[in-house]
Parts: sequence; C-alpha cells; structure tokens
Amino acid sequence: MKNILKITLVVIITILLTGCKKYDKLAYTSYNEYFNSKDGYVILDKTSDYDIDVRRYLEAGNGNVQVYYIEFATEDLAIDYVKNLYENQNGYKVKNNYSYVKSTKNQYFKLYRVDNVIINAVSSDKKYRKNVNEVLKDLGY
Repeated sequence: MKNILKITLVVIITILLTGCKKYDKLAYTSYNEYFNSKDGYVILDKTSDYDIDVRRYLEAGNGNVQVYYIEFATEDLAIDYVKNLYENQNGYKVKNNYSYVKSTKNQYFKLYRVDNVIINAVSSDKKYRKNVNEVLKDLGY
C-alpha cells in the first residue's frame, strides 16, 4: 500500500512539474513560409514603421484572420508590450506565462509570447475562432 501511494505521489508531482507546455520561439522565416503556402493570405512587412526596439513586425491576413509576428530586441520589451496591451483591460485571461486570450462579442484574440517574440492572432468575427486556433496550431502554438 505504501508503494502504491509513493508511486501515485511521484506521478502527480511529475505531471505538475511538466504539465505546462513550453513553446518554441517561431522564426520569422517559418512564419513567412507558412503564410506564403496558404491561399488568400497577404504578408506585409511593417518593420520600417517601428524603431530599433522592434527587429521585425510582420502581418499576415486573409480578411477574416490577422496574424502578427513581432520580434523585439529584448525579452523585457516584449513583456512590457504585453503588459501595456492588457493594462486596464477586462475580459481576457492569462493561460500561463506565455499565452493570453481575449474574447468579445465580435472578436477573438489570442497572443503568445516566447522570449522576445510575440505571435498575435485576431479574428474579424468570433465565428472565425476555429480558424485562428488552426493557424496557431500549425505555427506550433
């Protein structure tokens, strides 16, 4: 009986310690390759619109779903961006240290931050929520 209790305890602790999914940082080349292979998506490089704190700023969209790729110079800048984005906002939840979800009557919004890279996906209507999740899953989130 003691052995079963010990084994159960070890399994529970292992699950708790490894339960949070660790995401890999998406490279902008992978982002470009993915959206270039998808029909109907247009990719815009708006990096030149930002200062040196933003290394890359890309947008891919098809009219229903917009996916932003933002690479900051440092992780602290990415963390500050997320904090400013959610400051005084209601209706969002933090799933872990990496992902954020917001849902309103008309929009579905999902953001992932891994190190200094942010992937932000927004649907023009809540009915495209499945499309947002599908694209993010394809990108590794």
